[in-house]
Amino acid sequence: MITVLYLTDAERAIWRMLSQEAQEGWTIEPENGNFRDSPQRREMRLHLLKLRDPKLLDFQEKAKKANTMEALTALILTMDLKNVNDADVAELFFAIGPGPIGRVVESILATVTKDEDIEGVAALTLIRRSLYQAMTPT
Repeated sequence: MITVLYLTDAERAIWRMLSQEAQEGWTIEPENGNFRDSPQRREMRLHLLKLRDPKLLDFQEKAKKANTMEALTALILTMDLKNVNDADVAELFFAIGPGPIGRVVESILATVTKDEDIEGVAALTLIRRSLYQAMTPT
């Protein structure tokens, strides 16, 4: 079980609004990644995706048409990734990039009610952290 959440300042503010009971048992680490993406780069990554899952192929086409970060975030929030191949999911997250994943984290974090929800958020923050590390030049 993942028990560490890598949260930005804004996400930590949301976290502090959760009940003490909800926060119990979780470790919060700061997320300081600052990869500067652009719509053009994200569009190119989405174009180069090689997916096999029909649900993700449909998502890919819709994501290419999402003109704003808000539109892409809303689309991501409708996704059901259950039973989707892990390799496809990893490639999808790489194409989406850390920015929209952060928006999803904020949205879900504001509505969590149980540990399973928080574990999902923790997984997303770990994925985002990995993307920051992969996409930021050293």
